[in-house]
Amino acid sequence: MLQDEAIIAMLIQRDEQALQAVSQKYGSHGRELAQRILGSRQEAEECLNDALLRLWNAVPPARPQSLYAYFCTIVRRLAFNRFEKSSAQKRGAGQTAAALEELQECLASAEDVHAAVEQKELIAAINRFLQSQSPEAARLFMQRYGYLYTVAQIAAINHIGESKVKVSLHRTRNRLQAFLKKEGLL
Repeated sequence: MLQDEAIIAMLIQRDEQALQAVSQKYGSHGRELAQRILGSRQEAEECLNDALLRLWNAVPPARPQSLYAYFCTIVRRLAFNRFEKSSAQKRGAGQTAAALEELQECLASAEDVHAAVEQKELIAAINRFLQSQSPEAARLFMQRYGYLYTVAQIAAINHIGESKVKVSLHRTRNRLQAFLKKEGLL
């Protein structure tokens, strides 16, 4: 399997095999992420194809430091856009709505959640906040709100109880809310 640097170089050289390499290396992760958001295997597959096209159009001029993170960000944004256009409760099994609802109390008003998350200043503040947290708290937070795993999935992945996950997420959200207030973003 090719290293990320080699794949990025192929993208910059406009070698179409780079898309196959990305799909082979990160396609399953992207597909799972999109499916957790959208709740539909078919829509997740379409989202993955759209993400590959977006990646092709973005690199160059972009030169991502982490191809995995860059690709997952594209997938997540495309999936959220599709999610907003569809009926969330029926098609997303409520997971996307549930994760956003949990974060509502930490962010701006419910109507502005999607817009607020996209703001660069808020993203930078959340990144700073997560860097100040313990590795476990940051990992659990990202698994829930970045990759939209259920509490049960997070517990299984990390070999911990669901109650520990819930408590950790609750405490991290409370600390995030206090941090954002202190930063003047809430």
